[in-house]
Amino acid sequence: MNNRIEEENRSEVKLPQRYALQLERLLAHGLAPSEILGLLQSGSEAELAECVTSEVNWERLLTYAKENWQTIEYAVLHGYSFPFITIGGIKSLLAIKFLKLEERDYRFTGHRVEGLQLNTPEYERLRGMVPLYWNFIRTDADPSSDNVEITIRLENSMPSSY
Repeated sequence: MNNRIEEENRSEVKLPQRYALQLERLLAHGLAPSEILGLLQSGSEAELAECVTSEVNWERLLTYAKENWQTIEYAVLHGYSFPFITIGGIKSLLAIKFLKLEERDYRFTGHRVEGLQLNTPEYERLRGMVPLYWNFIRTDADPSSDNVEITIRLENSMPSSY
């Protein structure tokens, strides 16, 4: 994909890494968008802990949702992208959303992800969520395949706003 197409596929709403990964936990739990919005609107940490997991501090997401309801609602219903994400955030996103784990599904060299295999829709979804300062380099030999093998690494020069 070229950058113009990648830009067109980016979601209009951007969520900070912390809230986006918590939202991904809700989505990965199999809750319908209406259920997620209901849980976030109720503002109950106890309900979220009971429905999803008590291992997460839901207070921050609930506060963010209350203060940014239209953004959260759009993100749940239509998707979002990250304005900034760390390599640790990418690894968490891979685990939560795509069920891809380090050593089993890819190698982590300390600063990049290598050998990650995704199908084409997963690749496009991930590319649309992650900022363009992360390079996605196809390493698969067959570009006509439905599966894509990629390396994700930080571009040599990040935007000055980061």
